Amino acid sequence: MAVRPPSLRAIAAFEAAARHESFTKAADELNLTQSAISHAIRSLELRLGVDLFDRYGRTVTLTEAGRAFVSRLRLSLNLISEAFEAPARPGRTRLVVAATAGVAERILAIRLPAFLARSPDREIELRTVTSAAEVTAGEVDVALLYGAGACAGLTQRRLAGEALFPVAAPTLDLPRRPEDLVRAPLIHQPEHPWRLWLEQVGLAELPTPATLTADSPLAALELARGGAGVCLTRGLLADEDLRTGRLVRLFDAQAILREEYTAVWNPASPRADIIRPFVDWLASVLEPAPAPVLHAA
Repeated sequence: MAVRPPSLRAIAAFEAAARHESFTKAADELNLTQSAISHAIRSLELRLGVDLFDRYGRTVTLTEAGRAFVSRLRLSLNLISEAFEAPARPGRTRLVVAATAGVAERILAIRLPAFLARSPDREIELRTVTSAAEVTAGEVDVALLYGAGACAGLTQRRLAGEALFPVAAPTLDLPRRPEDLVRAPLIHQPEHPWRLWLEQVGLAELPTPATLTADSPLAALELARGGAGVCLTRGLLADEDLRTGRLVRLFDAQAILREEYTAVWNPASPRADIIRPFVDWLASVLEPAPAPVLHAA
């Protein structure tokens, strides 16, 4: 005998209350009374046999069961939403891939055409995110993150490590030795301060006066490509520029970083069978090859 599904109103009430962690805000969003929200959620709790929220007066917080249920629910709601969007071409399956801006622009964008060429039954939608929150919410299938740390309730797989080294445009008057950097125009940026590299190569006391400061690794690379100075970069971010000669690596010395690139996805995702082959492919192409070093004359 088929089990009758819960009402859509109860599902909407729970999802809104879980997102806001507030019955009042959920009621305002759905144009319902707070009592209606509370009644709808209580009906779900009775049906599931668990408490979805801890209630402290007017304050509510999701229980462990509530967090697990909303994670599964959002995956289902995402599939429903996709049914109303433009469908993928016949015989193809869409995979929603997310990454932070630098990873999306400098790592994934140049590699995804190769994946599509070898997987003609896939379509990729690439989104920019800042964390794994969109994976948890069921809005994306898999995220590629750098230095993400632990992501509760999600599957994580290491894809590649990373190293930091100096690069510059080949048109710059390049230093011959690391010690000569004291006379070079240096580009600073807070994510990769020069001390990280200098300490690991034994030059912690070398002064590094700032010629330019950029607020992101991508901006620092853009300045270096324009000939503004020498910047530190993660190998994978500069991989394409090094391969095409827009940038050159200055020295063999590099700093090994503790942070890693990881793929993050929901193990309960109904797309797990297409996520895993994609992650396997990422792992096979992301470990950077050593960049050739230019020894300035």
